[in-house]
Order: sequence, then structure tokens, then C-alpha cells
Amino acid sequence: MADINEVIDKAKELAQTASEKSQEFYQISKCKVEIAQLNAKLDRNYASIGKKVYDATKKGAEMPDFAALIEEIDLLKADIEEQKDIISSIKNTVRCAACGADVDENDPFCPKCGAQK
Repeated sequence: MADINEVIDKAKELAQTASEKSQEFYQISKCKVEIAQLNAKLDRNYASIGKKVYDATKKGAEMPDFAALIEEIDLLKADIEEQKDIISSIKNTVRCAACGADVDENDPFCPKCGAQK
């Protein structure tokens, strides 16, 4: 009977691990979707600035004020960094200060750029 109980315990342990990994995958995927949406908003803001500069230059007019768009871009970038930090936390990694790549907490150097942590 001990053998069957060991098999059952091992199966429960494997099911728990699979459930945890599935949850991690879901959370990471959710963050990546959020990052993609934020990047799309960034692109629209950059395009808006470019169009306004083009239109003003074409008309010989003064450059419009971009403070609101720049502030929104900064907020979007901060939101993207927050999502990346959440992903790093889920994966138990740290982000390289030099290139932003995920680095295992135990690695002394970034595998992407070679920078020391």
C-alpha cells in the first residue's frame, strides 16, 4: 500500500506543479498582451507628434505644444516597465540594467549583453 500512496502523492505533487506553472504562464501572457497594447498606444502618440510636426512645417506655422503627448508617452513607458517587472518577478529573474533582458537571479552576468549585475 505504501507504493500506491507514494504514487498518489507524487501525482498530486505533479498536478500542483502543473497548476502553478499554468498560472504563471497565464500571468506572463496577460502582461505581454498589456505590453503590446501599451506599445500600440505609444506608436499612435509618436505618429501623432510626427503628423503635427509635418503639418506645422508644411504650413510654415509654429510648432504645436507637445507637452500632453510627451507626458502620456512617459506614462505609457512607465506602465510598460511595470509590466516587465511583473514578468521578471513571476519568472524569478532580474532585469539587466544595461539592456533590459531577463537574467537569472544567480547569474553574475547578463547572457544577452554581458553586463555585470
